[in-house]
Amino acid sequence: MSLTAFYLLAVFIIAFAVVAVTATNMVRAAFSLAVTFFLIAGLYLMLGSPTLAAIQFMVNASAIPIMTLFIIMMTQSRTTPTPRLWQMVLGFIAAAAVLGFLRAAVEHGESQTTAASTAVLGEGLLSAALLPFEVASVLLLLAMVGAIALARRRAG
Repeated sequence: MSLTAFYLLAVFIIAFAVVAVTATNMVRAAFSLAVTFFLIAGLYLMLGSPTLAAIQFMVNASAIPIMTLFIIMMTQSRTTPTPRLWQMVLGFIAAAAVLGFLRAAVEHGESQTTAASTAVLGEGLLSAALLPFEVASVLLLLAMVGAIALARRRAG
């Protein structure tokens, strides 16, 4: 894997993620989120995990932005208010704390990693991660139904 390509892809991922978080137009934010997820799938391909890249593309880069756009269109909320200064500062502090935690976890983690095969990944998703996956899907469904109910209440 080319280190230059990796860093270039990482820069684009960060740029689109920042646009997704800071955009006041919700449709533009959802599009930037979709591009970010798509680029992360490319990063997985570069790291030698085509199965994880396919899952990332099918679930995150396709389904989540489509559902987000559906909710935006149903609630007719196309813009968001600009964040206050204290919210931006708090967000940067939280991001720095998460990055510091992740760096410490990587430095103190195992030095040897092995690539998971498709069978191992599928078994892990269908055994250990099945309950959290199903809980997340039900929560997303409830959020969508709640957004539709709030939009109908405002319209009626």
